Amino acid sequence: MEKYLVIQLARFGDIIQSKRLLLALMLEGEVTLLIDNSLINLAKLMYPTIRCIGINASNSDSRTVWSENLKIFNFLQQEQFDTVYPLNHSPLCQAISTLFEPDRLIGYSRHGGYSRQSNWVRMAFRWLGNRKKTPINLVDFWAMFAQTPYPAHLVNPKAQGKGYGLGVVLSGQNARRSLSPEYYAKIIPVVFQRLQNSNNLKEKTIFFLGTQKEENFAKKLLFSLPKHLHPHIQNLAGKTSFQDLQEILSNLELLLSPDTGTAHFAGHLGTPVEGFYLSSAHVFETGPYGEGHTVWQANLPCSPCGEFQACKSMDKNEPNCLTAFNNPHFLYHLLHKEFTEQSLASKHLQSVIPYFSSFTDNNHFTTFLTWQSPLRLPQDIQRQKERNILENYCAATKNTAQDIQLHNIEDNAIYAETDWIFPQNRP
Repeated sequence: MEKYLVIQLARFGDIIQSKRLLLALMLEGEVTLLIDNSLINLAKLMYPTIRCIGINASNSDSRTVWSENLKIFNFLQQEQFDTVYPLNHSPLCQAISTLFEPDRLIGYSRHGGYSRQSNWVRMAFRWLGNRKKTPINLVDFWAMFAQTPYPAHLVNPKAQGKGYGLGVVLSGQNARRSLSPEYYAKIIPVVFQRLQNSNNLKEKTIFFLGTQKEENFAKKLLFSLPKHLHPHIQNLAGKTSFQDLQEILSNLELLLSPDTGTAHFAGHLGTPVEGFYLSSAHVFETGPYGEGHTVWQANLPCSPCGEFQACKSMDKNEPNCLTAFNNPHFLYHLLHKEFTEQSLASKHLQSVIPYFSSFTDNNHFTTFLTWQSPLRLPQDIQRQKERNILENYCAATKNTAQDIQLHNIEDNAIYAETDWIFPQNRP
């Protein structure tokens, strides 16, 4: 039996977005997952058959991390893994990769003091040069590290509401990715009314979800919401374990969220997510995985941007991507979600675009998640062209050439002649 090590030292959502890769490896052998200690309970909850090992990777400098976890690193080095997958482009992850022989590494690794990048990783750096037309998301990018990818449509259940309340994720880890309490307070009543109109709500409760860091946010949001909603609200900020969160998310009719780990957790459980992505979050990179989700994406000339870079597009001391959600046309479409030709013409959407998740083809191992909008934007057309190229590339490198379709590969930004030199043992 093959032995695999997956090194995933990023955030809450990244543990979940590694799922398609992990499922593929679990079919082929024994999997060990190396993660930060703070996420060990989540990983064991999601992947009960995987050996999960936690290290103290956060809030410490690299030298301290190395000394604190030396026994674990020595143990992993002696395990003789057949393949090691370092999934993070970080100094620590690459440093850990040096413990293993170079020909066993797939992902972000180092050898002889230099970063080693496979063709697939190099292609990713090329398409990230223009994030506005990013062709595939993080789940599918990592999934293609496996020689036999797991079928995309089987990764998560098709999202369907269960009726027991509306979940509201208060804020993401970075405020730049989140709505303010004042804006959220306009959105929540509209969505709650829409759910009541559908007659699908079996329990009319609004659950506030977040960590202790969001307790103050919850107070501001409660203050901004209409008084008639207060009896329906159950504030769980800082009061849920991962087990509690799983139970709540599993029964919701809908989850409202910015780009957060909780949204990805809901997708894992088959609960519909309605996301609100400001410019520093991009639905085509990190939208919830699976069929049946909606994301309202801020669409501005300056987007997508980096969450840590200074915002250069402000309106009344607020980022333009935030004020875009104050458009009454957005609230109308949020309530009705009909998107007829007449409604789109009379109530025009420009700065906030709705996208819906689906799979265009469930039969190919190299299928990727697709986000489609009733508004056909030029970058969406170009994105589809580049996705077609990547599907063909993966079909060829995964020995599934029967899946290859004929597409024009001119004028693309991700293809290089050397990418088509075969055989390639590494993606």
